[in-house]
Amino acid sequence: MAGEEENVLYDLLVHSEWLQESEAPPRGNRERGSVIVKTISGPFKFLVQYVGYSHSSSLLSPSFLLLVNKQINWQLVVARNGKLLAVVQDQCIEIRSARDEFGSVIGKCIVPKDPHPQWRCVTWSHDCTLLAYAESTGTVRVFDLMGSELFIILPATSSAGDLSYAVAGLIFLESSDNPQCSTELLVVNYRGQLKSYLVSVGTHQSYQENHSFNFNSHYSHGVITVIYHCDHKLLLVGGCEISEKGVSKAASYGITAWRVLSGAPYYKQVTNYEDDVGTSQRGFLKMLNFQGFWRRESKQDGVFKMSLSPDGTLLAVIHFSGQLTLWEIPSLRQQKEWKQDVQDGYDAINPDWVKSVEKRKKIKDKSSFYPLCDVNWWADNAVILARCSGALTVSSVRTLKNLLGQSCEWFEPSPEVSAAHDGSFMSLECEVKVAYKRHRLETNSFDDDEGEEDSDSDEESSAKARYFSYVKQGLYYLTEMERFAPPRKRPRTIAKTYRLVSLRSTTPEELYQRKIDNEEYGEALALAQAYDLDSDLVYQRQWRKSSVNIASIQDYLSKIRKRSWVLHECVERVPENVDAARELLQYGLKGTDLEALISIGKREDGGRFILPGDVDIDEIPYEGYVSPVEEMQRRKEKEAARRQELLQLVDFSMLTLEQKELCRCRLKLLIYLNRLATYEEILGGPHAAERGYDSEFFKKFRSQNIVLSARTYARESNIQALEILFTYHGSDLLPHRLAILSNFPETTTPHEYCFLLPEAR
Repeated sequence: MAGEEENVLYDLLVHSEWLQESEAPPRGNRERGSVIVKTISGPFKFLVQYVGYSHSSSLLSPSFLLLVNKQINWQLVVARNGKLLAVVQDQCIEIRSARDEFGSVIGKCIVPKDPHPQWRCVTWSHDCTLLAYAESTGTVRVFDLMGSELFIILPATSSAGDLSYAVAGLIFLESSDNPQCSTELLVVNYRGQLKSYLVSVGTHQSYQENHSFNFNSHYSHGVITVIYHCDHKLLLVGGCEISEKGVSKAASYGITAWRVLSGAPYYKQVTNYEDDVGTSQRGFLKMLNFQGFWRRESKQDGVFKMSLSPDGTLLAVIHFSGQLTLWEIPSLRQQKEWKQDVQDGYDAINPDWVKSVEKRKKIKDKSSFYPLCDVNWWADNAVILARCSGALTVSSVRTLKNLLGQSCEWFEPSPEVSAAHDGSFMSLECEVKVAYKRHRLETNSFDDDEGEEDSDSDEESSAKARYFSYVKQGLYYLTEMERFAPPRKRPRTIAKTYRLVSLRSTTPEELYQRKIDNEEYGEALALAQAYDLDSDLVYQRQWRKSSVNIASIQDYLSKIRKRSWVLHECVERVPENVDAARELLQYGLKGTDLEALISIGKREDGGRFILPGDVDIDEIPYEGYVSPVEEMQRRKEKEAARRQELLQLVDFSMLTLEQKELCRCRLKLLIYLNRLATYEEILGGPHAAERGYDSEFFKKFRSQNIVLSARTYARESNIQALEILFTYHGSDLLPHRLAILSNFPETTTPHEYCFLLPEAR
């Protein structure tokens, strides 16, 4: 059990983004006809809401309608094998493959724009070769992987605006008994009406109705969700809770299991003793049910979404009230139950919302953001939970502990999540931004805009208040009196950004490297400290991406411990200015001093870049402080004595390969530093060198044969540079003096460089 509570180390990756911009009509500027219609129909709607008369859509629970309306317009469906996903957009469905991490589109299905996009339904076939899409009207379209539409299944009955005919469950069965058909498609609408179709795909794409069934006898308020358990051949149906006596606990929560049969009646409810005893009682009570004449309880709970665990032994269910329950399969025995108010972090609000004035307007009713809006499985012992607030957690099924760490991961409100495959799951979120257009001549006419987001919500205002608002608007259009004039609204542009994101588990090493690649150096260093990783990688990347100067040497290079890497940078990298070049070479020399040589010989270095220890001036007594000159002289004498002691510890005839390599680097650094001093003199001294320094020239000059450099200056008739070379590198150049001087062009008079010629004494 200890392994179940281990936290998940994760990373977020954005696979794709879609930006939509639309012009929103100013609220309050309603057309005259619509206002009059609303004014007339207002009393009737008020009476309908108060009395509770049942029209076509009132079959569904108001709590369920509120949750559906909080969902984003687009949908995300991942195939069973995790290799394909479909992103349902406004007028198309994009099919993406895991081969390129869902980065490109391999197929696109064209679908008509739906007036109720949250009520659409999509599913993959068992073999991931077909995609079924259901509109809010109940029409079903079947596509192949390339996005070609194979056929359309029209609903037997439908009514415009009646969302109870929308599809609650769209299921492909794994096989069909009919050899001429490749699969069977089940379509279940919210009224509980099931239709079975035999689908044939190949040379002839067609379908035929197989049978029909109705769950309405058990779910008087309709079916909310249906999923299929292929191993047990069970249909798991969720609906509103049943408050009747004599039913099992699962049935009272609105959950039932139906076994799929090969013949009529095709589906049989899996019951226990309590269900069997209560069946006759429920039949009599339904005859006395006057629900249609009286207002239904708006707080009625029920099943919102269900999800099966990867091994098929547990069913996770989220309810209208935000409750989470776990049930054993196939017995439907309840294993765990967490009401909303006992779930950790259920009332948390995105910290970014608190900082934003625009966001704070939308969280006036915070409790509406608390419920769970989606559920899926991370593993057999952990579920993925998403809330209307955008909070997302991976929680243990034993304790509901958040395995992502101390706090949840924040997404945009009501994200959709898929089941996890290979330690990663997909999520679809929608970020909404509203931009207001301000007219030049209008300055103070929009003072009422601050509260318009909240005042426009039908859920927050009562039917009575809306009716009087319609009357006021109607009076304005009839009388044109300013006292009845509605407040003017600024035109708005709504920008929606849909984002496809994956949350994937990772090893500390992988996440560490990814943080470095994304230049998130602070988080990378925190990971290195937490998991004992090599922090050199962070400083190496920062060093490579920064210009060389004293600050970068102190901030980055001095914190790198690997000696070979530091020395390579000191030797090979040529900074862009002369001061940085000198500082870098001197820093490399410090790491190749006697302390490092001795440590390597004793094998105490561990490959680290070792700097010589400074003389501790605290050991010098107060009386020893004299004039600065004497103090400097005393320091030099002490350092010389220390150096002699260190030299006695080194046997230069018995150096190891690492010690020889260190000496070779030191020699090269000394040569480069000497050449840098020569280059500064050629440029005219340290001050002139700051302006005339050329890093590309110095890179060539410092490693070039000094005789070749002198010949080049002679050919260019650069007498001053040649004089400096003879002065500072006489031991190398004087034996070749005449050969070098013979390279002066014939046009250069010998009187100009006669002082470079040898003289007889």
